[in-house]
Amino acid sequence: MMTQRNNKSNMVALMTALALMAGTAAFAGEVVELDNGMTLTVYSADEIRINSAVCGIDLVADDARFVSFDRDVVVGALAAMSGFEADLDVNVYLLPATPVLVASSFASTNNIYLAPGTGAIHASTQAYIATHEMGHVMTWAFMDNSSARWEAYMQLRGLDNALNGPAASHADRAREIVAEDFRFLFGGALATSTGSIENHHLALPSNVDGLEELLVSFLSEKAMAVSNVASATAYPNPCNPRTTIEMALPSGAQVSGSVRLSIYNIRGALVQTIDGGQINGNSVSVDWNGDNSQGQGVASGRYIYMIQAGKVMAKGSVTLVR
Repeated sequence: MMTQRNNKSNMVALMTALALMAGTAAFAGEVVELDNGMTLTVYSADEIRINSAVCGIDLVADDARFVSFDRDVVVGALAAMSGFEADLDVNVYLLPATPVLVASSFASTNNIYLAPGTGAIHASTQAYIATHEMGHVMTWAFMDNSSARWEAYMQLRGLDNALNGPAASHADRAREIVAEDFRFLFGGALATSTGSIENHHLALPSNVDGLEELLVSFLSEKAMAVSNVASATAYPNPCNPRTTIEMALPSGAQVSGSVRLSIYNIRGALVQTIDGGQINGNSVSVDWNGDNSQGQGVASGRYIYMIQAGKVMAKGSVTLVR
């Protein structure tokens, strides 16, 4: 189901060995090309344990009880996804400890972060979670840059922007439903062994006429370009409730058009998306007034933000205190 770039793999193995001997973080990850067109760069728990900066997120203290996802199970599950071809590069992090902000597995842009269990994780569970998170990556890459695709999907699936928005229960959110649709329709036998989806009140994806064809048509298009990573700050932070998110642009970056700010809660659910903002020389900024997408003030707590302008992106967190 997959082929590997032998020269690249040999180089990665050599770099990893040297890094382990020297205690440094000269890691490139293991590159795996899949028959479905996707390319994975897989970072092992050992690589991340030596230098957590490899994954770019904060992790809780390591614990002997933590058992990371198995590389072969994860790669096998993602390689087993079929029925489409998608030109997509994805980073997969087999975390040695749970993330600080979201104490579970999650996906952000083209990155999949797989959180360990406090004991061995059954292979089918690993396959289910990895493929579900790939569904989130596919959503970002092939749907989030097109309101027309989202509208077509919502209409065909019979979903409502309010009832299935970010304020809905987890299983009722459109983003979770479409991730499950990707998993169910394109996942391999291990990832779909339950024969069900998270939201038991909805029709199975295979019973929705035209749904598979619609998603395949999305995947055949060009994916969203991976953003250049920049730095951003929120001020004031903590806020009550208004704050400004400002992103410093990398040297030479060319940015035009509007800026998009996305706010997520600590469970990874989208709370608010704001298009607009200001571009001022070497920085861009967007204000958030503490409301969700329905115009309701959100509760006090910590929120994750992602700000994007063209191909430049930054993320961070802000604490709201009312």
